[in-house]
Amino acid sequence: MKKITVIASLLALLTLSACGAETLPADEGDVPPVEGISQTQEDGQTGTKVVYIPMWMQDYSVVYYDAHLNRTVESGGDLTEEEINSREDIFPEEMYTIAAEPNTKVEYDLHGFIQNIYYRGGDGQYYLDPATAAAMQP
Repeated sequence: MKKITVIASLLALLTLSACGAETLPADEGDVPPVEGISQTQEDGQTGTKVVYIPMWMQDYSVVYYDAHLNRTVESGGDLTEEEINSREDIFPEEMYTIAAEPNTKVEYDLHGFIQNIYYRGGDGQYYLDPATAAAMQP
């Protein structure tokens, strides 16, 4: 009797796990346009600007965000929707998950993946550690 109960339990467990969450292929509509990566949110009295850092860009891209989160691309550039959708190593739904911080520099590696985020110190230099950047004075 125990064997039948165990087998029935395992069969029920396998059936339920097969009906679990399914992964659907990403459509082109799932990729937000580059213009849609920043948004202004109103929290009642003060407005805050939220800008997201793309996880992937062209190889060796360098991007700066100023105190107002305005973006300046020093080298490289954004990937097109076709480039994003054609690459198996890029998940469009995870393209914009990191919020940018003021006065930062973002570098991308030889594959175009985000490599480092640097923080500008008071002396105008960029540092990997935000605490070190905050401690630097002119």
